[in-house]
Amino acid sequence: MSGSKRKVAIIGAGPSGLNTARLLSARPADYEYEVFERGHCVGGLWVYTDNTGIDDDGYPVHSSMYDSMVTNTTKPSMEFPDFKLSDDYPTFPTHRQIHQYLEDYADHFNLKRNIHFNTIVTNLKRLPAKEPQCPKWSVTAKNTRTAEITEKTFDVVFVCVGHYAKPNSPDIPGLKSFTGTLLHSHNYRKPEAFLGKKVTLVGDGPTVVDLISDLSPVVAELIVCRGRSDEVRLNLYGQWEKGFFPKNVRFIERVTSVASDTLVSLDGTVMPADAIICCTGYKHCYPFLDKSCGITIENNDTRVRPLFKHMIHTKYHTLFFIKLLSNYLEFSLAYLQVPMALKILDGKLNLPSERDMNKETEDDYEKRLETGLPLFHAHTYYTKKWYPAMYPKDIIEFAGIEDVLGPKKYEGLANIVDKAINNCLTFRQFNYD
Repeated sequence: MSGSKRKVAIIGAGPSGLNTARLLSARPADYEYEVFERGHCVGGLWVYTDNTGIDDDGYPVHSSMYDSMVTNTTKPSMEFPDFKLSDDYPTFPTHRQIHQYLEDYADHFNLKRNIHFNTIVTNLKRLPAKEPQCPKWSVTAKNTRTAEITEKTFDVVFVCVGHYAKPNSPDIPGLKSFTGTLLHSHNYRKPEAFLGKKVTLVGDGPTVVDLISDLSPVVAELIVCRGRSDEVRLNLYGQWEKGFFPKNVRFIERVTSVASDTLVSLDGTVMPADAIICCTGYKHCYPFLDKSCGITIENNDTRVRPLFKHMIHTKYHTLFFIKLLSNYLEFSLAYLQVPMALKILDGKLNLPSERDMNKETEDDYEKRLETGLPLFHAHTYYTKKWYPAMYPKDIIEFAGIEDVLGPKKYEGLANIVDKAINNCLTFRQFNYD
């Protein structure tokens, strides 16, 4: 696949888009790139706004940041291999500090000159090609301030839009009839709106932990509905049974129905509630993909196909999805994914046949289901058998690339996870140096 300089489109200027741009900028003789970013600045998810629902540009708010959000991984676990986080930042930085870090990173590597801000990609279309596996791509974009529409052709496309923007709402009978305050954690910002209320959290992941810390000081009661995958994540129910949570917090079985202002749990308990906050994850969302891209999103928008190693289109080898998977290492994961993509583009890494790549992908998915993982775990690496370091090791071995993240990052992250599973409210208090 080697040849003359290629034109590359990068969709999104969050961490993964910036990482992709930085790695491409190191090879100006081979690649020229443009970044399309809907927002007014770099950062993606890490750009905080008080807005919820529809943003000022007329599109759904992208950021899921709440005001008090602090990272749940340490500086060494998050920082990029070639750009350190500030020594002045705490071990677990705030979202504002991470956003500033991304701004500094973009400035340091002079990436902003190639970024089209306030520009949303509205259509990505595959173009006919002599080599069917290496098509070119038509990118249509709209400036959200001027309404100007542009269409350009690229040799390669990197999709770097993240996967924490489209809320996944739980399928609970009667939920839409709830008469109190109902929202997804995507739209949660500050605790003051819930002062003195009885609040129910639906879910069992890291967001629940953060909202317990944020809400328990101000609410009258905080009820957490035990989720289906609790045991493979943080074992929050077990921690509650040990008395680790505040006294006004209690856990119950899954909610089976909602009627007016009451909830009914699996064991038949009926509870009044003033507010329900769904901490139930996100769906994959790529509204700009034309049918010609050959991408399908299945299982309630939680599985993207056909992607080899969770990133490479098995039929069209010039379309890549960066950091699509869920992995506690994902902040800097592009430093492994992009070099693998470049080896493919350079003709230095031969892919298996389309059939073999699809088979490996299906085998991986079936193994996940056989171990009892729910359907929505198609792209996750934070369980006991699909642990965070497993994915980097897999693509490093497959692509023969340098492990620029290094074992200390993997070991440090494992240490954090172990402490969080033991007590999710105190793990940030330890010294991780």
